[in-house]
Amino acid sequence: MILKILGVISVLIGCGGVGFHIAYNYRREIKTLRQLINILDFMECELQYHLTPLPELCRLTAHEFRDDPGPVFAKLATEMDSQVSTDVERCMQVSLASLKKIPPITRTGMEMLGKNLGRFDLSGQLKGIESVRSDSVRKLRMLEDNRDNRIRSYQTLGLCAGAALAILLI
Repeated sequence: MILKILGVISVLIGCGGVGFHIAYNYRREIKTLRQLINILDFMECELQYHLTPLPELCRLTAHEFRDDPGPVFAKLATEMDSQVSTDVERCMQVSLASLKKIPPITRTGMEMLGKNLGRFDLSGQLKGIESVRSDSVRKLRMLEDNRDNRIRSYQTLGLCAGAALAILLI
């Protein structure tokens, strides 16, 4: 009997943990997307008013924004310094590949940014940054719509799935 009770408790904790983990990842996606929007604002100001060179801009961005996705820019600056070619898109792909913890929704924005940076003149780069920002704001609004209900649903579904599985096992 004690083994059944322990089994039920472990199934509840396991399934509930999965639900809470999904809710945590959802919150993390929102946080990193907000951070990306702040980074884009910072980069736009630096490019527009200081004409900061791209590797230096990436180092400044990494220094100012230490939370995700800020460290990608430190890696990007290192990649651009060590590359023979100045293909920012390729350097961004290498930087993103080395840091796996960036959520997919933020990763796509970073890839779009890599395609725009360094390829055009100043006005083209600013338009590219604005394009990535507007796409990120649209994605953020989509994630924030009914955020609390979704998070609560993920947590509840995890616990309910655990309870259903526990009932089946008893």
